[in-house]
Amino acid sequence: MTHKVTLDGWYDTEGGFMPIYEEGTSLNEIVYRLQKDDEDFGHTDMEFKLELPTGEIKDVAKLISRIVTNA
Repeated sequence: MTHKVTLDGWYDTEGGFMPIYEEGTSLNEIVYRLQKDDEDFGHTDMEFKLELPTGEIKDVAKLISRIVTNA
C-alpha cells in the first residue's frame, strides 16, 4: 500500500495567488509535477503545509524553494 502525502497552500503568480491542494507519493513527486505545469512554481512567494500519512503537518515552503533551486 502506498502512503500518500498532501500538499496544501498557495503560491504567487502573475494573476494573483494560486491555491494548491495536491496528493502524491512524496513532496518531491508533487513539486516535480507542479513545476512541470508552471516553471515559476517554487520561485515566488508561497506558503505550504505538507500532511504526512501519520497526520503530522510540516511547513515546507523553504524546502520547496531548495528543491526547485537544486533541480
